[in-house]
Amino acid sequence: MEPDSDNLGLADYMISTYTANLGNKKDHLNQEIRGLEEWGYDYRLVRGLGALLDRRCRLDAKAPLNPVEIRRSLFQASSSKGIPTTGQERSTILSAVGEEYGVDAAAIEESFYSDLQGEMILAGFEAIEPISLLKQYNLSLTQTLLFNASELSFTTSGNWQHILRDIKWLGLIYQVRQEGKDYWAKIDGPVSLFKLTRRYGTALARLVPSIVKNGYWRLTAKVVGRGGTSLLDLQLDSIQHGKYMKDADPVSNRPTYDSNVEKEFAQHFNALNTGWKITREPGPLPVGDAVMIPDFLFEKAGAKVYMEIVGFWTPEYLRDKIRKLSMARDVDMIVAINRRLACQVPSKKLDHLSTVLYNDKVPLKPILAHLKHREKHNIDREVENLQLVKLNLTAPVIGPKQLAQHFKISEGAARNVMDRLSAPGYKRLGDALVKETLLNSIKTLLDARLADGGLSLSEATKLIESTGASEPTIVLDALGFIIAWHGISPDSAEICPRTIERVPPSSSLATQP
Repeated sequence: MEPDSDNLGLADYMISTYTANLGNKKDHLNQEIRGLEEWGYDYRLVRGLGALLDRRCRLDAKAPLNPVEIRRSLFQASSSKGIPTTGQERSTILSAVGEEYGVDAAAIEESFYSDLQGEMILAGFEAIEPISLLKQYNLSLTQTLLFNASELSFTTSGNWQHILRDIKWLGLIYQVRQEGKDYWAKIDGPVSLFKLTRRYGTALARLVPSIVKNGYWRLTAKVVGRGGTSLLDLQLDSIQHGKYMKDADPVSNRPTYDSNVEKEFAQHFNALNTGWKITREPGPLPVGDAVMIPDFLFEKAGAKVYMEIVGFWTPEYLRDKIRKLSMARDVDMIVAINRRLACQVPSKKLDHLSTVLYNDKVPLKPILAHLKHREKHNIDREVENLQLVKLNLTAPVIGPKQLAQHFKISEGAARNVMDRLSAPGYKRLGDALVKETLLNSIKTLLDARLADGGLSLSEATKLIESTGASEPTIVLDALGFIIAWHGISPDSAEICPRTIERVPPSSSLATQP
């Protein structure tokens, strides 16, 4: 429906009517809205807009007494005194019940049906712009059509990660294939199932806001016409129809995890602090001519390991899942399979995948073992590749972190490389490579300070660190110096050449008997 002056005027009037009825009974508001149908407005449009505005209302039951208790007392009184057939008999029963509660008959009358929607008070209303209301109405019409769809197909410019998450959470049966740089999704509708299910149709309709939220989208659907004898084509796209549809909120209240199995696994894995980053449902992963979103992605130092948890599925879904996984030849994939379904999994199709069987919980031990093996494999490969590179080191001090940044490798690989590096002009001290010219300069400085008098460990440490070198005690040892301790404080310790042994002051020695 295109928002013209008549439709916008009707929407504006209805919004104003709702606002004006704050504090009144909902039944009074309904009567005013129904009056619009008598003025010649399309009753379907009036009732549709009214249904959307009702969702923005807050109704309160304001009555002096609990309506449930009042009804129970009235019905009990009626059963004992007989069903009232006249106004006088009715008033008598109301008065009798009023005496029980210490109120008059009017208070009983007011409380009788005060919790029914028509008797409730309009306590709050969230206003909306007329144009937004009409766009929301168009979106709702589209969703209603899909209740009777046999299939829905769509493509969009982005947001695939969230859309596929919503598809999985809504429990929809879907297929996704890659077309160039984009994806095309096909979802079976409720009519394509064994029987039309309202619940499935509602789930399909709830996906629409996630699709139209994007800048570009194209949607087609097969909709069963009236009487169920014809199949109609529904075609919508963002260019022609997007401006008439509200950019509504996508699926709400969707939990982070599809099951407690996934939730508990992620929580236990994160608690271990392995250094691997775990991501719940990463972006679409191409597998052959289709795509899938694995349940988890593990990442560390450029390494990626995917994980899919296969729980209880229909045989058809499981076969499709296995077909996709069997085509994932260029990715590292862990597949956790519910033990009850293990006998249905043809292992020969999953030889290239790491499979883990589970009952109630996915075990961490085999997952950690796989990640550790992958990490070692990546480090060995990085070390092998780096050994083929001619090293051209210039920095005075090079640690694993600097080496990793320079060659874009992991720190683990950098440490392994340093153990095997042949770096002329450098000396390995601890975890770092230190240029020999820098060591000679440090020794010259230390000798000069010693020639002027004593040199404490604290002063020597500051001097060494000022040159950019680290691990001062290792540097001192490499340069032939020792540390003479006169207590537990570094300030009381001093350094001296290894050829000279300093004797502690006599005052610090115990007196011999």
